[in-house]
Amino acid sequence: MSIAVYLRKEYFRAVTIKDKSAHILEFQYRPQTVDVFEEGYQVFHMEYILESKTKAEIMEFYLTDFALRGKGYGTVCMDEIADQLAKKGVTLITAPTGYELAPLGYTGPDQYHELMAGFYEKTGFSISGDGDIAMKILGEQ
Repeated sequence: MSIAVYLRKEYFRAVTIKDKSAHILEFQYRPQTVDVFEEGYQVFHMEYILESKTKAEIMEFYLTDFALRGKGYGTVCMDEIADQLAKKGVTLITAPTGYELAPLGYTGPDQYHELMAGFYEKTGFSISGDGDIAMKILGEQ
């Protein structure tokens, strides 16, 4: 079961990534997905469910081009999406830090798990004691 929360369907946001370059990103929200485009090219995809009006769970997210990793796109997209969810009353976001099988391009589940935990911590999430869940309480900074 999922709960519908209305978010603006499409909007543009100016962001600055790691190398201090400015970019205009288009955020497209659909029920349970967010896609982000730059100049018409998809750069980020997220799938999530709203377990309640105040709790969201990220099912998966990824940069669509492996070459974009490490440049700051994931961070600015995750921060923006969390801000939008917070504005709609979501107070907790959870996400797995890894999967049994690592996605293509990673040496294995352990490497992927470590990278994901680091990414989530960088974007303000806390990692659970056993390390398998990332959690972020919204509205507190």
